[in-house]
Amino acid sequence: MTSKSQPQSPLFPLPIDDFGARALDAMSAFAEANQRVVGQIIELSSAAAAERLRALGELQSAAVETMRAALTTESPRESFEELRQDPMAWYGKRLAGAMDGAQRMLKLFETNAQIVSRSAERFQGSAERGGKEIADAVSTYTTRMRDVYAGRN
Repeated sequence: MTSKSQPQSPLFPLPIDDFGARALDAMSAFAEANQRVVGQIIELSSAAAAERLRALGELQSAAVETMRAALTTESPRESFEELRQDPMAWYGKRLAGAMDGAQRMLKLFETNAQIVSRSAERFQGSAERGGKEIADAVSTYTTRMRDVYAGRN
């Protein structure tokens, strides 16, 4: 009994060259998408650091201005002399100074809140742009992978 050998079907339906080309295309698509995503993450990180430094500078400037305005020009000797001459006027002046200081601190808190709010708004714009770029990179990668697996190059 002799049997004729039938041609065996290949283990892989795709030719090896085509399979290698598709694998190379897939790796290339992944590398490109990865490069775009990592680039956007780096840009977002640097924008966050720059914005943080800018906000800290603005906060520091506001605090320095508040402290500068709060400094008295009266020497302790003058203050003591005023206390000796008219204690009620001295007390009234110190009370007014304390109220003014509290008012300045509230104004500083308000200014700090505005600075932080503006900083968050500026960073939000950067984050939205970065997110859109990352979404575009993923979409492009997905489209390229569909083309690779569908056999279109």
